[in-house]
Amino acid sequence: MIIRSFAKINLALAVLGRRPDGYHNIETVFQAIDLADELEFHPSGEISLTCEELPDVSEKDNSVWKAALALAELTGEQRGVAITLRKKIPSGAGLGGGSGNAASALLGLRRFWNLDVSDADLYAVASELGSDVPFFLMGGAALGKGRGEILTALPDFQPEHIVVVYPGISVSTASAYRALNLGLTSVDSDPRIQSFLGLAENGNSWRAGVFNDFETAILPAHPEIAEAKSFLEKRGAISTLLSGSGSSVFGFFLNEESARAASVAVNRANWRAFPAKTLIRAEYFHRMFG
Repeated sequence: MIIRSFAKINLALAVLGRRPDGYHNIETVFQAIDLADELEFHPSGEISLTCEELPDVSEKDNSVWKAALALAELTGEQRGVAITLRKKIPSGAGLGGGSGNAASALLGLRRFWNLDVSDADLYAVASELGSDVPFFLMGGAALGKGRGEILTALPDFQPEHIVVVYPGISVSTASAYRALNLGLTSVDSDPRIQSFLGLAENGNSWRAGVFNDFETAILPAHPEIAEAKSFLEKRGAISTLLSGSGSSVFGFFLNEESARAASVAVNRANWRAFPAKTLIRAEYFHRMFG
């Protein structure tokens, strides 16, 4: 069985502050896009993982292996599968590649092993694997709260053409939060999120309302990321934004042709550009397994 594991962008991201447990509360609008890795499953007597294009991560440190092991442990039975992961989504790019891999492994293995595991149980496993992992069980667009794991499905946004630029560097999520230098959380919501969602209800005007609190700390500290954002603006992006805590940035384009033209114009040796499209929820699952 072969399935796709999609990336995400953040259309809005408010960092509310630090929690007593050391994590940060956020409010964010996740959006799935069709940039994807690939997972292939074959019968085996044990759980094993071969990962292409990710040489610095050991099998047992990979989110796919952790997901497979956690799901097998949930069933209480010995399980086996030989998994091949083919990477296209850059690591450390704010695109949720590793989280999406974990969620896709859970969804794929539930079908591959023919398990009677509920969505709620799968969500519980996903929450233990990482803050962003539950979103990839949902796809489409969703409002995330808490660490991002408390989800509310949102109505599908109209599909948009985007270009994602990865400027060849990774940004540590922990260092990005430290750079914001926030105190303990004193609020549980941000009015900018509601304003953004209000714009979304009125059509395409929401693209002008995208925001990401990490930009104030990340862009000055990493000129390459600021340059990538400027590149997209100069190539005609309607609006641009950092995804997650970086390092990738994305821009909205009017059509597929202008998005592809911008992506092929990237000529930096260490930059990678990906023309992509946002995915509505039904298409997300159809293309994952289709």
